[in-house]
Amino acid sequence: MNASLKHFLLYYLPLLANIALITYLVWQLNLVPYFQRQGEFQIFSVLYAVGGMVVAVSGVTAFIHVAANQQGRRRLFVLALVNTIIPTVLLLAMLQFR
Repeated sequence: MNASLKHFLLYYLPLLANIALITYLVWQLNLVPYFQRQGEFQIFSVLYAVGGMVVAVSGVTAFIHVAANQQGRRRLFVLALVNTIIPTVLLLAMLQFR
């Protein structure tokens, strides 16, 4: 597999999924009236399933990155760790502001 394609699939695609989840949550909490939110949060559960896959892929990627003792490219390791944290924080925010 091409190295740039591998980096995109393992690091940047989960980041794009997290940005989509953040955008959706901000849209729900700020722009949708409270009474319409209940039905719309069902869609968030589907998006959060995508977030679960992001956590799985990013967690495995971060573990492999550390286990392989890769030197350099620390920003990719940090990006993998951040991608594992964002969906969890979004779920907590959803529960807090719902």
